Amino acid sequence: MRGDIWIAACALAEIELDAQRSAHHETGGVLAGYHAGDGSRATIVTHVLGPGPGARHAKSRFEPDSAWQEQQIAELYERSGRVTTYLGDWHSHPHGRPRPSPLDHKTARTIATTHSARSPRPLMVIIGWRRDAWEPRGYRYSRRRLRAAELIVFNNPGSALDGRRMAGECARDPA
Repeated sequence: MRGDIWIAACALAEIELDAQRSAHHETGGVLAGYHAGDGSRATIVTHVLGPGPGARHAKSRFEPDSAWQEQQIAELYERSGRVTTYLGDWHSHPHGRPRPSPLDHKTARTIATTHSARSPRPLMVIIGWRRDAWEPRGYRYSRRRLRAAELIVFNNPGSALDGRRMAGECARDPA
């Protein structure tokens, strides 16, 4: 369980829906939630945000609307009683495997070393199109690179490792 990524089923469903909507273009967004308080280093993803209304999408990359995402994260943080916070990013690989590219490694390193992100070990969930379905994989930045992490899907907020309730429903903004 050390370093596992627990993700709410509805959050993963939203990621898949966004990826499907973007079809042949990469898309992505933000992972939000909290770190388990049990010493396991597990992280619980309770919310996802989309790319934002000003995002730009292409076949093999996308640029999020960062200003919009930052505003949404701040609002979510306040609404949750300062529990739900930025954990990392998610994005799609619509034409390939859900493995980190060199740009993904660079992005994770940038997040980890940006003090204002407050995420020295950011998560990355990549969802790739494999045969006839989306395949999600989780990664955590550690020792200067993204490393595979167990991605555990849960349905019941009380089942998320430490028994904490989610700060609000599994929610995201559709943008």
